[in-house]
Amino acid sequence: MTFELRIFRGYYGRGHNARSHLRFAVLDSNKSKSYPSNFVSLLPMRIDSGGKLPSVFTEFFGKESLETARGLLTEALRTEDDSEIKAEMERRLNLLEPNPVIYVKCLVCKKFYQTQKERARKQKVCPECMKIRQKRMNGNVKLVN
Repeated sequence: MTFELRIFRGYYGRGHNARSHLRFAVLDSNKSKSYPSNFVSLLPMRIDSGGKLPSVFTEFFGKESLETARGLLTEALRTEDDSEIKAEMERRLNLLEPNPVIYVKCLVCKKFYQTQKERARKQKVCPECMKIRQKRMNGNVKLVN
């Protein structure tokens, strides 16, 4: 089976408020040469569903879905000429990359701790110090000198 990526531009809205969006269709060129009959699925934004129902793409390709998506996007990126479509492909490739582990230094104990979320960079206190702080606020802990 030989798969390729075809990009369709869709428009919604009317008049000066009309906007366009791009849809990435995965096609099997061994099935047929014409579009509707060789359609496999749409390429999802994110492969990891995060506990949600899996997409048709991940059901079809299984464990190889991440590598297949990367391969299809990089191959299409090499052959594409339109700058808007190239930017969207690069954005989707970045979405396929795993999130890096972020380490932040605690302001209280000066230890580095690992955060789970990207927005946690704003959090400046580690979970242990946060528990101690909450106990102090409730009056359960007495300070010993």
